Amino acid sequence: MDIEDWYHLDYFDITQCNKQYSMLDGISKYCELLGEHNVSSSFFVLGEIAESIKSTLLDISNEKHDIGSHGLNHTRPMKLSISQFHNDLLKSKHILEGIINKPILGYRAPCFSLDRERLEVVKKAGYMYDSSKIDFGIHPLYENINMTNFNQIQNNIYESDSFIEFEVSTKKFLGKNIPLSGGGYLRLLPWYISKKLIEAYLNSGDLYVLYIHPFELSSALNPLFPTESKWHTKFRFGMGRNTVAAKLSKLIMILKENGYRFTTFSSLRKELLNQEAGFHSNVR
Repeated sequence: MDIEDWYHLDYFDITQCNKQYSMLDGISKYCELLGEHNVSSSFFVLGEIAESIKSTLLDISNEKHDIGSHGLNHTRPMKLSISQFHNDLLKSKHILEGIINKPILGYRAPCFSLDRERLEVVKKAGYMYDSSKIDFGIHPLYENINMTNFNQIQNNIYESDSFIEFEVSTKKFLGKNIPLSGGGYLRLLPWYISKKLIEAYLNSGDLYVLYIHPFELSSALNPLFPTESKWHTKFRFGMGRNTVAAKLSKLIMILKENGYRFTTFSSLRKELLNQEAGFHSNVR
């Protein structure tokens, strides 16, 4: 889950949004689902709202889930200079570590807006993994990170000097890669289409990454949108919110039926590095 509020979405003018209206109750709904299915998860949290949900983050951390950074205030890294981005990474990391009293190892860029130069900055800022790579070039906000000089240790998993990049899941459909894992796609597509695409992907046995946002699981009514918001933006925001929890439960069951196991990015990174160390030890 990327923990941000509704007004952080890039298609709203945040200066015109009522920030007092929150939809972060969706975090609790997500945690309930995790508990019902006995699965673990990773949470990427915005620094600027972390203090306001301190007790929730402590509960999440104590439940052995994984907490990472989603940046400071959801400004896309590609809009920041390298030095600004570096400061953003350090500040958000410091805030979260001060709350949960544990190292923050992971990062995900707002809107997957990360290139290779900025990925190197993530590494230099002390993070040990990232999950911002997505192969969906037609989206105007997304970047596709060049992984030259990384070792591809599995499909969708890359390693360099113990730093791991976890690619978000996509599948070719009519010659184009489409995401299979975002809450928006889960909300907007009819379930039978999502189910067919996901099951076809799972046949590969590759890493499957789901990401979702609190507003998509919130029981709150739609907010009062900024007056300049386009009709299709309002429609996209609200469509399918009342179905996504049930779809998410079905998806979890499909993953279990296909032999998938659930883990956090931090745990998977540790496991993969141990496997790599064992392999090289055997080779020697």
